[in-house]
Amino acid sequence: MRIVLNTRSDNNTTRLGIYGLRDRLIAMGIEAVANDWDNYDKYDVALYMGYDYDIENARRQNPNIRITLMDPKPSRKEWIQAARDADFLMVSSVEQREIFYPLNRNIMIWYMLPIMPPVEKLHVDKEPIIIGYHGNKLHLNCMFETITPALNELAHHHKIELWAIYNVEKFGKLADKYMPDESLLKVRHIQWLDDYAPNSSVTSQFYNELAQADIGIVPNALPIKTPLDALEQVAYPNFEFGLRPFDHLLRYKSSCNPGRIYPFAQLGIPVVADFAPSSCQFIFDGEEGFVVSTSYGWFEALHTLAESAELRNRMAKKLQEKMAREYDTQVQTFLDFCQNPLIKSAPPYFKHIPTTEEQLSRMPRYLSHQKKKPRWGVKTIRRVKRLVVLHRE
Repeated sequence: MRIVLNTRSDNNTTRLGIYGLRDRLIAMGIEAVANDWDNYDKYDVALYMGYDYDIENARRQNPNIRITLMDPKPSRKEWIQAARDADFLMVSSVEQREIFYPLNRNIMIWYMLPIMPPVEKLHVDKEPIIIGYHGNKLHLNCMFETITPALNELAHHHKIELWAIYNVEKFGKLADKYMPDESLLKVRHIQWLDDYAPNSSVTSQFYNELAQADIGIVPNALPIKTPLDALEQVAYPNFEFGLRPFDHLLRYKSSCNPGRIYPFAQLGIPVVADFAPSSCQFIFDGEEGFVVSTSYGWFEALHTLAESAELRNRMAKKLQEKMAREYDTQVQTFLDFCQNPLIKSAPPYFKHIPTTEEQLSRMPRYLSHQKKKPRWGVKTIRRVKRLVVLHRE
């Protein structure tokens, strides 16, 4: 089998996806070439990012070539159509798969797991307890309602520090309104670097900085303004549904994925993650780590791990073993999709569900909200403070 993997971009996603997969294919003895845009007749499979493709030209040169899009995006009409036109899609999670089933039934999950040799870490009883984060600034912003109060409360029980690796230079330092109380705990803002650690596709900071963490956090939840009001506003007026103000109301990105868990696993660090289906696929609560939702849940999970080095060692080992099993099967699963002779027909149409184009048409409303000055600042801060006081009592 001959595979071409093309991209015009150079970023973390293409390094993990395009170039990472190419290197893993070559290591298995598969002929894999990156960025050959002119010789599609030489290949059996062409792989592109969902926003960076050459489908018409590839099929013009080779009508039998199989087209796949990795990490497709629903943010433009032409990207939506490309997802329909591809033979199969490679999404990063079950959450993203559900978004693209209306466009294409031929979908495999390709977790964005980097090439990253594992290390052995022995957790010991110590202070400070370092809470580690890596990823984009968006998830740090979204911590303010649940994780930040939990960190502030944990600081009354243990000496802790938060070490966050993200692109500070490009997106700016985390705003004070989202920050933990620095009179209670130290916060390190670590600039994300684009270098590579030896024999890996991750930044050297993972081994030099993140490896020192005792607990990893993987926020996924997006904040919901006035959740109690929201629960009431979206409730059906039917008693037979059993709706209550104690129900969970969760929101997370359609591209939510477990990829951020993997570096912690390879570094021997146990993880606490927000409720999300893909997190639960790798973290069985109380075994490989904890999955939580509220400030109370975050506090209990972090406090439990901070109290016991033995528990941190046990959970980290299980997490590393579980994710290693998935990593080892990924490439073969991809090759099976490439060779599968059966391509499913177009998806069915369910009239009660908005189409992807109809969902996209709502984007201007979200953009208009973002231009407005936030109205929740003072009220939310007061609510967060009340939560901390109530929990300490």
